[in-house]
Amino acid sequence: MYLRTLHIAHFRNISGADLALSPGLNYFHGDNGAGKTALLEAVYMLARGRSFRTARATTLIDHAADGLLLRAGLEGEGEFGHTLAMSKDRSGQTALRIDGEKERRISETARLLPVQVLLPSAADLVLAGPADRRSFLDWGLFHVEPQFLDVSRRYRRVLSQRNAWLKTALDSETPQTDPWFEQLCGLSADMSDMRQRYLDNFQPAFADALARLAPELEVALELDWGGLASAAEIEKKLSDSFSRDVKFGVTHRGPHRADLLFVNGGRVAAEIVSRGQAKLIASAALLAQAEHLYAVRQQKSVFLIDDFGAELDAGHWRQFTATLVALGCQILATSTTPLDAAVRAQTDAIRVFHVKHGSIDPISD
Repeated sequence: MYLRTLHIAHFRNISGADLALSPGLNYFHGDNGAGKTALLEAVYMLARGRSFRTARATTLIDHAADGLLLRAGLEGEGEFGHTLAMSKDRSGQTALRIDGEKERRISETARLLPVQVLLPSAADLVLAGPADRRSFLDWGLFHVEPQFLDVSRRYRRVLSQRNAWLKTALDSETPQTDPWFEQLCGLSADMSDMRQRYLDNFQPAFADALARLAPELEVALELDWGGLASAAEIEKKLSDSFSRDVKFGVTHRGPHRADLLFVNGGRVAAEIVSRGQAKLIASAALLAQAEHLYAVRQQKSVFLIDDFGAELDAGHWRQFTATLVALGCQILATSTTPLDAAVRAQTDAIRVFHVKHGSIDPISD
C-alpha cells in the first residue's frame, strides 16, 4: 500500500493541505520552520497513532483550532484501495475510521500502512539506549508474525499486574506463591523465541544492505534477551531474580529489558563507531527491514525521511534512494534545498513540493 492522497487540517504548522502523491519519491523542500517535518509527523500519526517527536498529542493541534483531522487514500498493486481518517481533539479524544467504518485499534492502520521513519537522529538506533532498538525489532515482528501482537500485549499486561503485586509482596514470598510467575515465564519464552527467530531470518538482509551502503563495515546482530540467557533457562533466571524483584517492587529480567546489539569485531558497535558510521548502520537496518517485509509479505514500506541527506555524503544517499526505488517503496522526503539532479535521475515517479509557511504547493517541471 502507498499513499495516493493526503489531507491535513489544523495540524501544527499546517492549517490545511490536500496532496496527490507519487507512489515513488515525493520531495518537500522549504526553509526551516516551514512545516516540512510536521507533514511527516502527520503521516506517522495516521499510521501509528502517535507523533515521533512528542508524547503530548494535543500540542499537534493548530493553536486556532479545536482539533486536527487527517485523511488518506491508499492504493496497492492488485489490491482494493482503502481510506484512513483520524481526528483528535484537545480533550485527547481520538476517532479512527477505515473505509468509513469506526475502528478502535491503531494496529489496523499500522498493518495497512507500514511506515519507516529516518530522522537526522537515526544514528541513535545504534548509539542510544535499548528502547528504540526494541521498537525497531518489534515493528518488524508485528508486520511478519501474525501472533506477535497478541503475545506482546499479553506479556505487557502480565508484567504490569506482576509489578503491582510485587509492590505489596512480603519478604517471605517465593516464586511458588507468585500468582503471575508461571504466565510470566511462558510469555517471556514466547516473546524471546519470536524475536530470536525474526533476527535469525532478518540477519542476511541486514548484511546485504550494509554491504551495499558501507562495505568497509562488518556488523553482526545479536539479541540480548533481557537478562534471560535462553528459553531453557528462563524459569531459573526469573527465580534467581525473585528476591530482588520483591525488594524493589519491579520485574528486573524479561523481554521488556531486551536489547538488539549491533556488534563489530566482538564489541558493541556503539563503543567504537563514529556517528556517521552509526547512521550508515541504522540506514542499512531500515533498508533491510523493508526488504525483509517485502520478501515475507510482499508488502512495500513507506519511508518518511526528514532532512534528506543529513549526515551522509551524496554517494551513500544515492545508493540508499536507489535501493528504495528498486524495492518500489514510497518515499516522503524533506529538505531545505531543491532536489539533487543525480537523485532525480533515478526514477520518473517523482513529485516535488514547495513548503512555505505551512502551505504545500506542487512544483511543475
